[in-house]
Amino acid sequence: MELHESLYALGKSQGRELFNDADSFRGALDDYLDEDSATTGDINLLVDAVRLGAFQAMMTMLDSGADADRAVSEAGSRLARDRGSADVGGAMWALAVLGYATGKVSDAQVRSYRTQHSSAPTPPPVGPPTVLPPAAPGSAPAPAPGPGVPPPTGSPVGSPPPPGATTPPPTAPVWPSSGPNPAAPAPGPAAPVPAPAASYGAPPPSYGGYGHAATPPKKSRLPLVLALVGGLVVLAVIAVLIPVVFLADDDKKPDDPEASSDGPTSPTTPEGPDVSFEALNERYQSLGSRVTSGMDGCEAAGLQSGQAEKIQCTFPQGTLVLTTYASGDELTAARKRRLNDKEGTIVSDVDSGAYYRFDPTTANAESTDPPIIYWDSQAGIQSAELTGNTGVKADQLDPAFDAVAATVTPPDGLTDVAVQDFASTFTVINCTRIPTETDGEAEESECRRSGRRTWVGKFNKVGDLRRYRSNAKTLAKQDGDLVVDYWYTDANSNGQQDSDEPEQGKIYGYIEEQDTDDYGVLYIDDLDCRCYLQMYDKGQGDPLKLYNLIF
Repeated sequence: MELHESLYALGKSQGRELFNDADSFRGALDDYLDEDSATTGDINLLVDAVRLGAFQAMMTMLDSGADADRAVSEAGSRLARDRGSADVGGAMWALAVLGYATGKVSDAQVRSYRTQHSSAPTPPPVGPPTVLPPAAPGSAPAPAPGPGVPPPTGSPVGSPPPPGATTPPPTAPVWPSSGPNPAAPAPGPAAPVPAPAASYGAPPPSYGGYGHAATPPKKSRLPLVLALVGGLVVLAVIAVLIPVVFLADDDKKPDDPEASSDGPTSPTTPEGPDVSFEALNERYQSLGSRVTSGMDGCEAAGLQSGQAEKIQCTFPQGTLVLTTYASGDELTAARKRRLNDKEGTIVSDVDSGAYYRFDPTTANAESTDPPIIYWDSQAGIQSAELTGNTGVKADQLDPAFDAVAATVTPPDGLTDVAVQDFASTFTVINCTRIPTETDGEAEESECRRSGRRTWVGKFNKVGDLRRYRSNAKTLAKQDGDLVVDYWYTDANSNGQQDSDEPEQGKIYGYIEEQDTDDYGVLYIDDLDCRCYLQMYDKGQGDPLKLYNLIF
């Protein structure tokens, strides 16, 4: 996603009024954008466009019916003048980006101004997500709701089921679609890169030793005649000697060792790796004590760059690929290529050995994509990957992983220290790790709080948590803002919010319809650790009761 598209998504999730306040805009950019999305100079330029009033002037012209190019040009010239800069093209680019973010300037216009701005970044390459350091472990003070926005005190929404009636348990949270972002035109063909050329006026390259020498002077005929006579004598001697040599060779017997010692030998084919089960179990002990358990057969596979050995085995449910890498750096690179935060993943990324499990049916129950289980060993510089055949479910791969007695242990609860502290703050217990339900999540678990099913998760990027929060806010608004509040850490336990106790996260309550029952849902998040929880009632459809249960 390019910078102007990211700002459009930012405005859509947090409101266009964000672009009217320079300080709030700068803070949102620092939280929302990836490190490689924009340079510090470009961010300062965008913030100055708001701070110095150029953005507001452009919006006034556009609201008055002015042409977009004219408004961008005039506001950009003003911005460059106010900044004391000669980079008018860069200033116009910044105004065009902000205009696109508010829906006033087209994608094509932004790209045309980008060509005038030399420092405008190209789309960043995909890389590993940046994860903030986890908070120090330890119990946090009890959370307190914000006093400024008390929850409504009206009667509960919905009525409880009749005595004895059973209601199906709620499923995982389901969010409405937030709608597509404006489509960007397909990129045009890349400009050809000119080949290096020699500098103008340079002499042609010199080829010493290959030039033509000057014609030598003519010599007398006598040496030539003598040379011819000598040549004839040599030829006669050779003609006499050749039959003698052949006769000598014929005298050698076929079984004479000297007769075959100088002859050509047949080429030898290097042997491939030993792919017997016993040998593989011994070579890949860093991954498991019996990595070939349940396999039908194994064979050497084609190597890729950075790989020292690659073995592919088959079993009824799929394939197992065992890889030895040329170095620890190559293993680290392969690990980064495999691990991701797609919906349906369970990931444990530690230095000694990573674990990754992908269940494609989490996002789409009808998906035909293969399930995957990957793990590796930093000590052995090796990795293993199980891939299911068509129609095989992720649950059917788990027994194959269990059979090898792997050296890594799949996570079975909350892993990140910050997530553990967040859950402890709200007395959430008995957590079981599950595949993530949303793209961008680092982990997700199903837990319990006061007997209610509660989902706890953590995002890799704060921007993804903001979008998730926005969905909860939308659902709460649709239900008449049953619960809208925030919470803070009451550090001195005096029961009130002091000036040094800032807002820690948002609280929203809404009703979710599932089958024949309405479930009350309470959403709470913490922006610092990028964590959230969603607590469900037992079908009463009353999020206010959940709020009162915690606060």
